[in-house]
Amino acid sequence: MTVQLPVGASHKEIILLKENEQIKPSEHIKIVRISPTTAEIQIIQAKSEDEGKYSVIIDSKEQPLIQLKVIPKPTTRQTMDIPQTTFNEGETLIIECQIDSAPEETFEFLRNEKPLIPDNRILTTVENNTYTIQVKNLKPKEDEGVYTLKSKHLILDTPSIIVVSKPKQPEKTETTEIIEVQEEIVLEEKKEQIVSACGMQLRMLIRSL
Repeated sequence: MTVQLPVGASHKEIILLKENEQIKPSEHIKIVRISPTTAEIQIIQAKSEDEGKYSVIIDSKEQPLIQLKVIPKPTTRQTMDIPQTTFNEGETLIIECQIDSAPEETFEFLRNEKPLIPDNRILTTVENNTYTIQVKNLKPKEDEGVYTLKSKHLILDTPSIIVVSKPKQPEKTETTEIIEVQEEIVLEEKKEQIVSACGMQLRMLIRSL
């Protein structure tokens, strides 16, 4: 908003009003002198709460400026293009998203619409406008789903991540049991042979008598 200053006045102070209440200059709202006869009112990243009727007081005289209306910025939702969506149990998932310029808003990390909390397997980092999610030792069901970077006006989703379980190893207990049974049969056969041999010797002794 540009303010024309009266010619020949002192202009020592410019007081900004919104709905007849004074607003002090800040990082969000600034009053900048452009020339001896011109000043500029700057509202940085205007928000809905900045709406209202603005005016200035210069040399004890009030001057109307503008009736400001802020149109809400729409929220954009996009799907990230990642090279792999299916992983084996125990593998590591790495998702990297690089933003072209420093975002005006901060992003939060989500999985299936819930906050992604870092631990000894899960790591989230932000460096040089690159947002990274790393999940080690992937687990079926627990680590599956949609991973999201979410700000107020931009939502970035991955496709649904799938984790395939490891195949179960076959059990070897049955083979051991069969071997033990075979050994018992062999022993029984030996017993029968010993008994039979003793019987033959006994009969021979009787005949000789």
